[in-house]
Amino acid sequence: METQTAAGLTVTETAAAKLAEVLEQLEKPGAAVRVYAQGHGRHVQYGMSVEEHVLDGDVVLQAGAVTIRVDPASWARLEGATVDWAADEQGEGFVIRPARAHEGCGCGGGCGCGH
Repeated sequence: METQTAAGLTVTETAAAKLAEVLEQLEKPGAAVRVYAQGHGRHVQYGMSVEEHVLDGDVVLQAGAVTIRVDPASWARLEGATVDWAADEQGEGFVIRPARAHEGCGCGGGCGCGH
């Protein structure tokens, strides 16, 4: 699967195409996608939203035709991460795989972090 690396954040070709589709369906083709991380330690949750405004300090990246924005606090957790589109028997959707998903975890796989 081909990927595009946007200065520290990797977006698969499939994810970039799906993001562009979503923006088109929402009739916001000029909007950006905000990728963010919330929480602390082993309890970080990752997400995305449609964003039409740049915030002070945003890291602004380009992945294909889609502009991605990341606030500085989230960037510390997202640098090196991969945004992908996944489909399985439970459904389909965007997946954010952080670069350091297993650091300090030690859970042995019980927490759903993918370890």
